[in-house]
Amino acid sequence: MSAPMEVDEPMETEVSESKWLVEKARGCIKSDAYTAKSLLITARTLFPQDLSIQFEAYCIEKAARNVKPSAALLLEMFKHFHEEAILWQELQLVTHALQSEYQDTSAEFLQELFESLPAEAQFDILLRCADHATDTFQKCKLKLLMIKKFPDAIMEHGVVLVESLLEAEKAGDKLGAVNHFRKLLVCEVLPIICATANMQLSAKQYSKWLQRAMEFYMVYLSQPNRRSETSPVSPTGPPDVLTQGSGMGVQDKDGMLANPWKNLHQLLILISERCDWVTKCIPSHERSFRDQWQHISGSHDKNEDFHSSTLRKPTFYATVLLFLRAVFKYACGVDPNQFASMSNATTSQQPAMVLLDDLESKKKSKRHKHKKRKYEAGELRDPGDSDGSDDSPQFPPATVCLNKSLGITQELVDSFQTAVDCWQFLTSHELFEKDLTWLLHRWKAEKWQWLTAFQIDKFIYRGEFGQCLRLLQDEHKSLAQIQPAEENPVMLKTLVQMTAAYFRLGQYSSACEMTLNAMWILPESTSEGASQKRPPSPERQPHSSKHLRQLQLVPCTTSMVMPFFVQLLLLSYKKKTFHHGDTNDSALGHMLVLMQYDWPKEENLFFEVIKRIKKEGEFAYPIFFNYVVCADMLEEFAFLKTEEGGKIKLDLTATPQSSQRQRTITRGVSKGGKEDFKAAMERQMTRCGENVDQLLRKFLTTERDSLLQLLM
Repeated sequence: MSAPMEVDEPMETEVSESKWLVEKARGCIKSDAYTAKSLLITARTLFPQDLSIQFEAYCIEKAARNVKPSAALLLEMFKHFHEEAILWQELQLVTHALQSEYQDTSAEFLQELFESLPAEAQFDILLRCADHATDTFQKCKLKLLMIKKFPDAIMEHGVVLVESLLEAEKAGDKLGAVNHFRKLLVCEVLPIICATANMQLSAKQYSKWLQRAMEFYMVYLSQPNRRSETSPVSPTGPPDVLTQGSGMGVQDKDGMLANPWKNLHQLLILISERCDWVTKCIPSHERSFRDQWQHISGSHDKNEDFHSSTLRKPTFYATVLLFLRAVFKYACGVDPNQFASMSNATTSQQPAMVLLDDLESKKKSKRHKHKKRKYEAGELRDPGDSDGSDDSPQFPPATVCLNKSLGITQELVDSFQTAVDCWQFLTSHELFEKDLTWLLHRWKAEKWQWLTAFQIDKFIYRGEFGQCLRLLQDEHKSLAQIQPAEENPVMLKTLVQMTAAYFRLGQYSSACEMTLNAMWILPESTSEGASQKRPPSPERQPHSSKHLRQLQLVPCTTSMVMPFFVQLLLLSYKKKTFHHGDTNDSALGHMLVLMQYDWPKEENLFFEVIKRIKKEGEFAYPIFFNYVVCADMLEEFAFLKTEEGGKIKLDLTATPQSSQRQRTITRGVSKGGKEDFKAAMERQMTRCGENVDQLLRKFLTTERDSLLQLLM
């Protein structure tokens, strides 16, 4: 037992003596700093392998804000004690200060301390700290800091850093395209690596990086607005890097990543340079949408060697980027509240806009001249008026009308037109279409509701109503599974466009059904009368032909949508009654009720109905007095009963069974009948001031079965 004691005594003595010197120095630091430093210098000389003495000396210099002495002591400890936990804790504070965006005096001192170290030492510290880090994200951040400060290290560590971030994202549990790893890769790592020449990477590798960057920014920008959800972000302070909410969303401390489109454009230019692609075909980011499109299409038309990858690849990515940017711009103008990134920019919950088709524009005829003559002679029906679902009828080209009072500016229209042109360009080239389809599938773009909404509007614009309807039916089915229709604002827009698609395909009964379904979720109007419901007049596009279909973007509100519904129902019954020769008193009566909505807009159609009634000599519409309150119409029907008006036989009341039996027995002569009709008309005139909007709502809901049955 005695031998071990003799060996341990010197060690215990050294520890006790070094500890005594440290304690003594600490006691003197406030009263006599020079004595404290002298004691520690002595201790360091006597016990050079004791980290506690070295670290105490470092703490004294650090507390005194002495940069160079602190740096020298830290460097010495790093050289001799790099395995000690207390040193790694201090180095972690230093590297954290280097990355921090929120500066205080302590962080500023540590930054100065680090900068005063020799460059070789700085690099070694960052590299070893990165290797020592256990958290993958922190490890990658330190590697990024290292290549930022030492560009020469990019060749060795750059690609490895990219692969580490991609592997970490892949290993993450159900991480979407928007996550911390992808954000670091796209926003900070790739711009540095792609700006470095002589990396000797394949064009395929660069293309994959560009695709991931495009996916990140698109998913980030188009995150749906979730106002009803509470954010998991703590209000006590700013996030370290970004906050993640609702399973996929991320935000910077300022709420949104800066200049995403500009960043993507710059990345495309850098990658094109690395791959030796032709950059002249990539338009400037600052130019207007139409100018950018003209640049791309003009460059394509001028180059005969288009199949060369050096030209094809930059053209493809430049067009895809312009397409996505134009669609997103259009989507923001149509419904900015759908995006979380745009929610702070809007001061109110403005309704979404819906693209309405010009229902009265004519289809292009494919008939031969002799068939056309037969049709005009009444021997043939217009195939466009059939109830078939064939998508073959062609419609004139369309243009979207400007309407500054509704916010439909030239810029918004240009964004839509550019997106349509880009899509047509991409899908008209076999290689482009294949690559685009693959990209959208990889990005799961079918889940981007805003892109689907654009596709629907594009089909309306191009008159491709069969494809439009298929998308709308899928959308309708999907929306119906999410929440009740009356609580889903997108459902109303979907139903409105379904009515137009069914109408254009000649399926008038289905169009009517969608209209009546929409009435259940259409908000109550606050207007006093029908005269207030007419939408602001659209402006015709400059230099547009009068033969173009004039499409309108209007807010999806009662005052804007109701006229469209009324017009669609009127046209449906007009085609059924006048074009198909199927005279039906109930159909004519329903038309009378609908014409009241924006009277006297449909005055000419009203007189066509009167002409048809005169031709028949009689008219029966038992619910006439329930819904017809227009003074002009009432006066005209009162006149029809007179000798001058043609003495038309009118049956406008729901007659009880006993009364009907009496009328039959007396061969249609009822004593006092004329007086009853006159009194009924006089009573009805007192209702002329009723709210037509509410009256039509009641009509469209109460008479639903009859409205549908007549269009079967």
